[in-house]
Amino acid sequence: MANRGVSCGDSGMTSSISKGCFVFKSKRKREPLAPGDYFIPENKADTNKDCKLRYETCEVQWDLISEDVEVLQTEVNRKIFDDLLSFIKNAQAGFNLDFQPTGSNSKFQQREIPTAAFVTGVNVTDHHDIFNKLTSVFHERVSPHVASLTSKDCTTLKSLMGALVSQLMGIEYLVSEDDETCPDVNLKKVPCTFPVLQTWYKDNVQKQKSCISTVFKSPRRSRKRRSASGPVSYPEFPPIIIIFEDIEGFKPVVIQDFIHICSQYLDKLPIVLTFGIATSVGVIHRLLPQSASSCLSMEKFQAEPSSVYLSQVIDKVLLTAKHPFKLGSKVFQFLLDLFLYHDFSVMNFVQGLQFAVLDHYFSQPLSLLCCRHGDAISRIRNLSHEQLELFRQLQSFRRFVDGCPASDQRALLLDDKHMKKVLQELLKKLSDYHKTFYPTLRCLHILSESLPYHPLGKQMRELYALASEGDIYETDGYKEAFKYMKLFARDELLTKMTLCEETLASFEGLQESRFQIETLQAKLETLGDSCNQPVEDNDSEEGKTKKRQGSKEEEVMEEGCIQGKTTLHSLQQKLMYNARKQRKMTRYEALRSEILDFFDSLFRQYLTCPMNQPLHEVCYYNDISELRQRLNASPRAAIQTALSNPYYYLQNSECEKLGDGISNTLPDLCIVYKLHLECGRLINLYDWLQAFITVVQGDSHPETSDTTSKPDSVLQARFIRAVSELQFLGFVKPTRKKTDHVARLTWGGC
Repeated sequence: MANRGVSCGDSGMTSSISKGCFVFKSKRKREPLAPGDYFIPENKADTNKDCKLRYETCEVQWDLISEDVEVLQTEVNRKIFDDLLSFIKNAQAGFNLDFQPTGSNSKFQQREIPTAAFVTGVNVTDHHDIFNKLTSVFHERVSPHVASLTSKDCTTLKSLMGALVSQLMGIEYLVSEDDETCPDVNLKKVPCTFPVLQTWYKDNVQKQKSCISTVFKSPRRSRKRRSASGPVSYPEFPPIIIIFEDIEGFKPVVIQDFIHICSQYLDKLPIVLTFGIATSVGVIHRLLPQSASSCLSMEKFQAEPSSVYLSQVIDKVLLTAKHPFKLGSKVFQFLLDLFLYHDFSVMNFVQGLQFAVLDHYFSQPLSLLCCRHGDAISRIRNLSHEQLELFRQLQSFRRFVDGCPASDQRALLLDDKHMKKVLQELLKKLSDYHKTFYPTLRCLHILSESLPYHPLGKQMRELYALASEGDIYETDGYKEAFKYMKLFARDELLTKMTLCEETLASFEGLQESRFQIETLQAKLETLGDSCNQPVEDNDSEEGKTKKRQGSKEEEVMEEGCIQGKTTLHSLQQKLMYNARKQRKMTRYEALRSEILDFFDSLFRQYLTCPMNQPLHEVCYYNDISELRQRLNASPRAAIQTALSNPYYYLQNSECEKLGDGISNTLPDLCIVYKLHLECGRLINLYDWLQAFITVVQGDSHPETSDTTSKPDSVLQARFIRAVSELQFLGFVKPTRKKTDHVARLTWGGC
């Protein structure tokens, strides 16, 4: 409880001359709520048991998804991390603490610091996570002496050295040296300097040598260490790795001085630097002068773009039948737009996915069946009548019922046993649909990814966004793509068919289609040199039909020429007819047309829109309004709502139903904000103050309405504080035109 003010004899109050805020902790401890406690019944169909089961299912599904995401992140970072490890290991491989540099044969007289320029890209929000993993990898495989520094903690050389010493020596860094109450180690007694680091490093090397000697003397301990799960074996002189996570944020003077000092201690400390760069390596030369950059021996390392990582997350986590939870078209496109147009952060995309999973299981009672197929079938048997009624209210199920015969419609709406049986069949069909939808979609992506102008997009995610909005074979991009596919060369088509066959090989429901692709592929391979030979009609029905059509077209052409003059349109039609008449289709073109017809029928069979499937609401989350409200907040709109209508956030009855009026019951900031809306581009501070005093005092002090009297100091202080807060929020700013005025920064006024 917080008590503001003075006095009281009660034990819960505090007497004080000055006003203040005093906090009294409650003796009764309040137990925090677990996440599962928020899953509470919201309708008659819900029970506590069902809510708990939904929460447990949500946890299981998210654990599986996050595990796959972590595995993908490890695979993406593996190559670049291996290259960095190789560089760090070899950077100070010849360092020897006992070596005294004399003459020109010394390697460490050149004063060049080995530096890895690690270009991570513009996804700044993911950098901290990347460098945390990189630091742990360095700890495990290269050296125990690793320090990771950020610009916000190293504004001066003194703070940089303090953070460096505290991380390397394992002591707590004190921000203020004037603080006399220090914990275990006071940095007054341990100066944050390089001589201290030199002495500490030498002691560590000696301790490591003594430990190794004792291990070799004790055969039992050595056998135990070899049988362990892998003890870390560091080199005799492990390097000191210093990581600058965001080199662009550091002050140039701080970095320059630190590099010059490091270059003087290269023969005493095996220092290796790692610069985290978000833009390009050229930023190093812009930050550092030639005297400092000449002390660095840099090597560039380029991380994979975040878009590549996101594509792998989408392809291997979302576009698969492994996880029952799916994103609807609007939600998927929204998360994708946030990534592409805002931050390029895969971490934020994954967090948005996590929120979608949580909100789906929280707000959708039917998500009880969004689990493994075997578990969903067993849960259907235990559904109550109220839960079955929720299924009957689904739009997709209503469409399914409308397409059934009249006798089945009555049973579906009234018979619960029959309803449960049909639900099991529909869930089985939905599961089989997912097992065939994604491989077929990959085949379409294989055929269309290299087409000119990319009518179906470059990435798999773009194709999925189109396919999830509606039947993709009805779109203009699909029709345009097949026009370009008719221009495929033989080798190109053969390569794409091979990839499609490999894609369908591991899916049981598509084996028949795979065999047909293999048959067509064998025909294409056996054409050989005869692929350019024209197709012979052999007086077949098709040939006769073509001849009849050709004769009819010729008669029409002749009639057009006889009836009138030759126009540009008729000449064009005649030339096109002559071109078709003279050139016959080759064997390859005929086979290519047959192959494309097969793929077209395959796509029309399996690539129906997911939103047309019965019971898709069980697995698909498409609440775009809730997601946009939580993930894409509008701070400016929220601030203006709070200032113009404080009841929306404060829930104070005195602030309710005021409309556009101004009352003294409003907070000072709201009063000042509403008054400033009535002013023009420049606001006179004195007039503003007088209006504020008039509103605050109201009719209670009519005698103070005289403008010549000096304003109350308390009211003046309240006004100044409110104006300062309004300036901090970005609504007004000081102006040099008139010293007693402020300028508005928002629209409105003249």
